[in-house]
Amino acid sequence: MKGLDTNVLVRYLIQDDLAQWRLADEYIKQVKADGETCFINNIVLCELVWVLKTSYKLSRNDIIDILEKILRADAFEFENGEAAWLSIQQMKQGKADFSDYLINQINQEAGCAETVTFDSKLKGCSGIRLL
Repeated sequence: MKGLDTNVLVRYLIQDDLAQWRLADEYIKQVKADGETCFINNIVLCELVWVLKTSYKLSRNDIIDILEKILRADAFEFENGEAAWLSIQQMKQGKADFSDYLINQINQEAGCAETVTFDSKLKGCSGIRLL
């Protein structure tokens, strides 16, 4: 398994810098050809969403589509794939950011009875308690 940094993943997905995209694409293809996967941790996923939203001004729906695409791709392995998938599904229904839903999902996986927050965008989300 090989770890990916956010900037490599962004170049691979967005293809806005052709030289860097080629390097990222070739690397990911080689890792796959070697029978391995590229590891994407939770921080990289959260940074990816932030970059797509702030730097590339992508819509929420476009970001959801990209996240679903990479989670389905067999070239990638994730730190908390199921939690990430559930967070994306919550994003479709709610107003909070991906990272907020992911925090809650990871907390639930860890056995937390609830996640407390001041973020009103999470109101009504299972496992969330607003203070």
